[in-house]
Amino acid sequence: ATITELQKHNIPKYLNDLGGYLKEELNSIFSIYDMPYLACSGYPYRTIVNIAHPELNSLEIKSLIQQELFKRGILWSGFHTLSFSHTLSDIEYTLKAYKDALLPVKQAIEEKNILKNLKGTPVAPVFRKTSNFNTKPKS
Repeated sequence: ATITELQKHNIPKYLNDLGGYLKEELNSIFSIYDMPYLACSGYPYRTIVNIAHPELNSLEIKSLIQQELFKRGILWSGFHTLSFSHTLSDIEYTLKAYKDALLPVKQAIEEKNILKNLKGTPVAPVFRKTSNFNTKPKS
């Protein structure tokens, strides 16, 4: 039944087209906002926002983006996973939320005061480095 639905609605193409649009538009926003340290990459149906600021902590930046997107109704942890239930309207809403959310983020980055604008603590790495694989995590 699943294969029948996939074929009937050409879901792989749908997700590829919709996700490709999100990825392309998001990278355009990053460019327009002059934020070259942000990039959306990955497969169209499962993209990730890469953060590589040359001076500032990327996890702090990620935390502030996450905070600002949450305020605008977008549940985000750095990536986008599309499903057939997502519509072009959902993607447009998401892009608008990014446009609005990135304004205070950009300002905080330029002023180098990300933590001052962050409510709570920044996200932390989840995995230990493999060089310490046989050691217990710090409490």
